[in-house]
Amino acid sequence: MEVIEQYFDQVLRFTFLTKREKSEWREEMAAHLYSSVDHLKRQGLGETEAIERSIQQFGSISELRKTVTKETYGFNMRTIFGCALAGLLLFIVTLAGGLIANRYGVHNRYIELMPIFWITVCALGACLVFTRKRVDRLCLLSVPLLFTLGYLQAYFQVMYHYWGEGLTFNMFEKLFFSGVLHTSGGLGSTLIASIFLGAQALIMFAISKNKYISILPFAFSIMYTFVHMLMFSLYYVFFASEQFSSAVTQGYSVFLSGNMQRVVEMGMSLTMAVALFVVFQGWIYWTAKRKLSSAS
Repeated sequence: MEVIEQYFDQVLRFTFLTKREKSEWREEMAAHLYSSVDHLKRQGLGETEAIERSIQQFGSISELRKTVTKETYGFNMRTIFGCALAGLLLFIVTLAGGLIANRYGVHNRYIELMPIFWITVCALGACLVFTRKRVDRLCLLSVPLLFTLGYLQAYFQVMYHYWGEGLTFNMFEKLFFSGVLHTSGGLGSTLIASIFLGAQALIMFAISKNKYISILPFAFSIMYTFVHMLMFSLYYVFFASEQFSSAVTQGYSVFLSGNMQRVVEMGMSLTMAVALFVVFQGWIYWTAKRKLSSAS
């Protein structure tokens, strides 16, 4: 029966399932496959031939892997990898394209935003492996919400006069624009932003009970901050300050002066993510233990 176990190993390889999920799928497939082998042996086939025919009838490795991943994540692994890879490649292409366009004097806010859009698509696609239910996927889609509001304010001045003409409202820009604009906000703004993201994480956990999806707001915060540091640094590496004009930052010295704050923001986001993950894990463990004790 070693052939069957190797068959299961190949089916479950690169599925990114948890150990428990792999064990459950293995047990379910084994029950069907061994039953088929026994049935064929009773019909007079030898063990080797019965195993080979049962595996052929059960399905190819790629077909079964597609079934397993689609039932687990809602999408098969080829779709998930394809979405993530396409997003990553288009991020690289649009970033390089922006550098080339700037070389010929073409640069605008849309050119700056396209790499951000595609890295978001890449991250959302890759994070599908953390989902198990439809509510998980809905929560995943909500992760970039606060950051999107920040970008809309920073690049398009959306809701700037939310409180009436003459009164600007730039809360989202200050808190969720990855530190590119607010180089003087200090730890106060960073802490407030972390509180907002923490509230979003708690709401997502209350809805989905998925600890991995719930800490993603902080992971996305780190991603956006790093991508902005990379993107603007590349522009200033290839072009002098007077050759590059951004809608959100003026001059290399202004950008660099905020780098230390951006590093602090990433560190704070990582710390908050780890702390909340521990809290979520503790809550899951406590509720599971409570259910066991009440059942007994």
